[in-house]
Amino acid sequence: MATDHTLAIFIAQLILLLLVGRVLGEGMSRLGQPALFGQLLAGVLLGPSVFGALMPELRVMIFPDDKTLKAMIDAVSQIGILLLLLLTGMETNLALVQRRRRAVISSSLSGIAVPFACGVALAYALPAAVVPVHANPLVTALFLGTALAISSVKIVAMTLMEIGVIRRDIGQLILATAILDDTIAWIIIAVIAGIAAHGEVDLANVGASLAGTALFLAFCLTLGRRLVARLIVWVNDHMTIEMPVITAILVVMLTLALTTDMIGVHTALGAFIAGIMIGQSPILTEHIEGELRGFIIAFFSPVFFAVAGLGMDLRTLMDPTLLLFTLAVILVASVGKFGGALLGGWLGGLTTRESLALATGLNARGSTEVIIASIGLAMGALSNELYTMIVAMAVVTTMAMPPTLRWMMARVPIREDEARRLEKEEAEQTLVLPRMERALVYVDDSANGRLAARLAGLFAAREKVLTTVMEHSPSGNGREQAGGHEQTAEAAKAAATALPESGDALVVARAAGNGETLEREITRGYDIVFIGLERPIAADARHFDEKVQELLTKFAGPVAIAVNGAGAAGPSDIPLDILLPASGAQDARLATEIALSLAHAIKGKLSALHVFHPHDDTALLRGRARRHGMSVLVDVHRLGKRSGVPVKGLTATNSHPEAAIRRALRGGRFDLMVLGTSLRQGETKFLGPRMANLLRGIRTPVLLIAR
Repeated sequence: MATDHTLAIFIAQLILLLLVGRVLGEGMSRLGQPALFGQLLAGVLLGPSVFGALMPELRVMIFPDDKTLKAMIDAVSQIGILLLLLLTGMETNLALVQRRRRAVISSSLSGIAVPFACGVALAYALPAAVVPVHANPLVTALFLGTALAISSVKIVAMTLMEIGVIRRDIGQLILATAILDDTIAWIIIAVIAGIAAHGEVDLANVGASLAGTALFLAFCLTLGRRLVARLIVWVNDHMTIEMPVITAILVVMLTLALTTDMIGVHTALGAFIAGIMIGQSPILTEHIEGELRGFIIAFFSPVFFAVAGLGMDLRTLMDPTLLLFTLAVILVASVGKFGGALLGGWLGGLTTRESLALATGLNARGSTEVIIASIGLAMGALSNELYTMIVAMAVVTTMAMPPTLRWMMARVPIREDEARRLEKEEAEQTLVLPRMERALVYVDDSANGRLAARLAGLFAAREKVLTTVMEHSPSGNGREQAGGHEQTAEAAKAAATALPESGDALVVARAAGNGETLEREITRGYDIVFIGLERPIAADARHFDEKVQELLTKFAGPVAIAVNGAGAAGPSDIPLDILLPASGAQDARLATEIALSLAHAIKGKLSALHVFHPHDDTALLRGRARRHGMSVLVDVHRLGKRSGVPVKGLTATNSHPEAAIRRALRGGRFDLMVLGTSLRQGETKFLGPRMANLLRGIRTPVLLIAR
């Protein structure tokens, strides 16, 4: 009985596609080109053009004309398409489109319409030999028009980062326009696929597809986005198996792909929109995203692009007529896209140089084009010859874009407001709060608990972080105090949702926490913990309460501890007048960020106090101390100006800073003091003597930021 070697041959195919693709991708990367070109080239070398021409018998042995094998490798390739679109969607930042709507929309629409029309017209001029026999000519024309019209957001982003202009205004504009291009592309492809499926232009079916697509997008980008965010949070927090979030992401992607298929449009749209939704999840950490990216880039990406290369037959280009048409496709694609985007830039209010840079940056097709061409080939809308032409155009336009864009960007002057923004963003890269995603609020029903809940709610609203409220169970049995847990959770929610800018700040409540539940909660991954317990600090003012100490032992990040909550103002909408002792130390820096965040959220004021030491031995030391102190206050004032918070600088001279701080509290009417400190480390963590002395002698509410 003959042995079935189907699985062995399939594995051999995967080995060749992966190995050759990754090696050639490495070579392309070293030459400054995208690695996907190497993976495409791997497919071309293993296809009929090279491997088939040099060793036809061996190629037939490894890549036989077998329906089962073709279906197996095609299935991997199709999953690869969905995963690449998922990754593209996750990297899509729709907020960029909002910033310069007029220029982005006009550039995108004009940059799509002009080359699309040119591509459709060119399709009808092609010789009959390159048009699929059984395909609807209109579908072929629409596919070619779409292929010529769309930019690759991944290639655009990579190029902008490589030449160091992604943070410039025009760089952001190019990226935002490419994002909108990609979004429109998959809607167009979805509709064209619907037309191809029915074999003719049926207005009823086209209308149904458009209506279904509109409803699908409306649901996904509103309610669906929130549901996906909550799903990822739930999976991350409640499942103990390895990589549960990645599984959830894949299930969401496949579900949306299936949904789009059921409404009569292509699965590509579902995968792309799933990526957009997942990319906006409140806890999509770099670790999770990195694992998913590695999974896709290491296996599915090289297999997909190599399979795409297998479909290219460069012998097609040896025919002078077909070579001429290939050059025509490249020329029409380049001129059409460049001219359309240039016109859109002018209509959007850009200068001539900015419009030229925009048009240059959008003239790269890359992976998006290859995916579109692969879909068209699989559906029978494109012939192998036309597929080869489109992929060749994608390669040529992508390779030409980086050097031309680098030359063009050097000639676009930096505006004054752009220079200020770049300087601000560079300074903000040193801040901690923008990188925070999750906050835990561990409170009881005491005054300190209510203060911590209120401040955590304001923090959540301002920083848009996922915030979990957990109430301490004094009895240690895990049962809630009557009504206390709900009241505390509602206090935090009210503080977050009462603010117009709270947006999608997500505040959830957990079951009451004893030691075991708290330890389990901390493992879910938090960036900061707000603590509000009745007596967080022991009577000696140096050591912490047992529960606080337990949390400090298990949690390595910063904590914000509410102290003297009985003196806090009640309603959450009363502006706070905050005192910030500013020393310039690292712990004080984080306290500065949090104080400014709270002040901005509640439209309050901030007074920064720096205490000078009076006994410096020499004039040189006194001068250095004076300059350092003033630079600290200037830094706080600068951060306050960027945050929109008025900052008042205060100075005092005292050999005991705690005494000067107490005097400032007595002389002013401060609602809150935000105080940064480094904890001492022994058998347990504890406060230094000066900090203990300060807290022992004041009644003003304090938020102690400890690390």
